[in-house]
Order: sequence, then C-alpha cells, then structure tokens
Amino acid sequence: MTLSDPAFDRMGIAELVSISRDAGVLEFEELACHGTGAIGQVAVETPIDEDRLSDLEYVDWWERVADSEGEYRYVIAFTAPALPEGLADRSDELIGTCEPDVTDQGATLSLVGSQETISGTVDEYERAGISPDLRKLGTYDGHDHPLDELTNRQREAVQTAYEMGYYEVPRTVTTEDVAAELDVDPSTIAEHLQRAERNLLGQHL
Repeated sequence: MTLSDPAFDRMGIAELVSISRDAGVLEFEELACHGTGAIGQVAVETPIDEDRLSDLEYVDWWERVADSEGEYRYVIAFTAPALPEGLADRSDELIGTCEPDVTDQGATLSLVGSQETISGTVDEYERAGISPDLRKLGTYDGHDHPLDELTNRQREAVQTAYEMGYYEVPRTVTTEDVAAELDVDPSTIAEHLQRAERNLLGQHL
C-alpha cells in the first residue's frame, strides 16, 4: 500500500515528514505501531531541526540515539492527529506492518492480516479522506531467508563483520575495525549489530 504526500497532510503529520526530509532521509524503520500512532527510527544525513520537532504537538517524544559522519539517528514516537478512531481499532486487528519505505514521493508499506481486516483498513483511510494506492493483495508466508528480517544497513553490518572475522572464536576484529571498514561511527555499528542479532535470534528462539 502506498501513501502519497497529500495523504500525510490529511493524516496531520506532513510537518514531521517535511522535517525528516529536510535532514535527508537515509533509512526508516518502524519499531512499533499502536492505534493511530507509531514509534519509528529514522536515519538522516544532517541533524533534524530539533526545535521544530519539539514544537509538534503530535510528537509524543523523541530521542537522538546515535551520531556519526554523515548519519544521525533518531527514535520518534508520534500519533497521527487526523486519523479516525475506527482506523485505530482496525490497526489493532492487523498482525503487523512490514518494510516501510519512505521516499520523496510518499511511503510504501505492507499490511499483514486477514483480507477482511486489510480491506476494512483501506476503507477507513478512504473515509478519512486519504486514498492509499493498494498495489496488490496476496498470501504472506513470512520471509524466505532469515536475513530478510534485517534492514539494509543491519545486513551490511552483519555481513561485513562476519567476513572480517568479528564472529570468529576468539574474535579477530573489533566493532571499531568494522566501523572503520564501513566508514561510520563505532556506536552506530554496535547498534546495527545488536539489533540485527536480536532480530535473527528472534527467528530461531
């Protein structure tokens, strides 16, 4: 399902999207979804205008969690003020949302749930004056490969660390070595590896 820029305006979150884009969005990851709100992690090229971010009444809280050369990472919790309560009820029926992809033209995401729930969710969006582009309906069998659970940056960090010997016993390189190879801050690599390891273990434990 794709949401366009006018849809962000009707949802009441256009300013949040604008602030993020002004900083140069590199990556967006949805950490949690609740009713008409969500918690997302966004990586941007330059620091977000934090005064503008703090002034948004529908932003429940935010935190700048990591800095590195050319990448700044924020966790932002927000509630879309213009979405109807009926949509909140529908969202609770969804198993989840997957792979949000935010671009300059809008956002594309997958909804996981019964066909009745997904159709009802799209109907609620349309009743709110938001017309999502429903691209296709199909079966969902989960990911075919454990690495599909990772974001592109998490996958790059894990694969690089593995190839360099980070997972050898004993380790032959440190997080600082992996960070230098990828030209990012060590704290960013440590976070990517920790999140990737959590996601991979979650598939097997």
